[in-house]
Amino acid sequence: MNLINPNALIEKMEGVVEIKSYLNKIKIIKNLYLKGANTASEICNEVGISLPTVNSLLTDLMSSGEVIKHGRAESQGGRKPDLYRLAEDAFYVLSVDLSKFNMNVGLYSCNHTLAVAKESHKIVLDNEKETFDKICDIIDHYLAKTGIESDKIIAIGISMPGLVDSIGGINYTYFRFGKKSLLENFESRFQKKIFMENDARAMTLAEFKFGSDHSHKNVLGLFVGWGIGLGIIIDGKIYRGASGFAGEFSHSPIFESRDITCICGKKGCLEAVASGTAIVKMAEEAIKLDKDSILARMVRDHEGELEPGIVVEAALAGDQRAITILSEAGLDLGRGISMLIQLLNPELIIIGGSVAEANQYLITPIQQALNIYSMAKSREKSQLALYQLGQDVGLMGGVAVVNEQLFEDVISRLG
Repeated sequence: MNLINPNALIEKMEGVVEIKSYLNKIKIIKNLYLKGANTASEICNEVGISLPTVNSLLTDLMSSGEVIKHGRAESQGGRKPDLYRLAEDAFYVLSVDLSKFNMNVGLYSCNHTLAVAKESHKIVLDNEKETFDKICDIIDHYLAKTGIESDKIIAIGISMPGLVDSIGGINYTYFRFGKKSLLENFESRFQKKIFMENDARAMTLAEFKFGSDHSHKNVLGLFVGWGIGLGIIIDGKIYRGASGFAGEFSHSPIFESRDITCICGKKGCLEAVASGTAIVKMAEEAIKLDKDSILARMVRDHEGELEPGIVVEAALAGDQRAITILSEAGLDLGRGISMLIQLLNPELIIIGGSVAEANQYLITPIQQALNIYSMAKSREKSQLALYQLGQDVGLMGGVAVVNEQLFEDVISRLG
């Protein structure tokens, strides 16, 4: 069954019956992609197709290789019903995780498992077409090495930093070249459906969908790397806002009394005092005061390269200056999070990113600040937790964005 461009395929179909049958198969595949294993009766209820039709279409999809039986569900009285799921090779999704200085790429099966070993490449994001071409070349080379047929790879999900309008397909921070949108440039290059999203929103969605098992519907994801990103989930849906820019919380001037200028030009932004960039600046000053500290030695071992992860490593190794730096950043983050708690009253606040690897050295001061700055009643049902997906959260973010939106255009148009 051709899944790479359903809209184009439907345009070539002549009969209403043929179109409806194909569309219903798409709905079943979408259901199994979102839910995992499911019974025919549950598919019937969730998708809105009659049970005889569901059974007939499942038989067709098993014959064409997209669906397989996957054991039996618990009995609701009587015989245990068959479970169906997508075959591991029904289709694949390429995930691209971009950060300011790095790029990860991985191919995932339709069951969200890594199908081909991921790769990591050094890049520097900017607004040059040459950088876009380099990223595309890396993707091309990776896809060629997978050995998987191009038609089986039906979509690409891209998680990236910056001010991202995922609907319009524009990144207002990076890749601003030419007259076409970034989405148009990617789709023109790869001839596949492209889904792009701001990295914090993508990672929050990944944690919500694939992270710890929870029933929360109102979730915040705060990711601290070189910058600080926020993803917001309200009533189980990612919240993008009117222009697609919801979550740009890090450039709120919470600390105006401090004479610290942010990269955005304002003074006292959360990003200027608590991001990985701010942590590195504080670490540089700490190294000047003690050139023989654990932190200083680690930087020398990395050929003088200082990044947030090294400060975290030093803290975990017992460097007191690194621990103090992370504690100060955590207190400032907690102050910012306390405002979010009182505005949005989330059930779960996920802390992630490379700086979150500091664990208690970051989480404890955040909690201390929440106890000071947020109202007790506001925070009593707000749980603070570390992210579960670790270093793969960015790649899983690309998968989550595809998982959320795949086939929605054709289903909403004809469904």
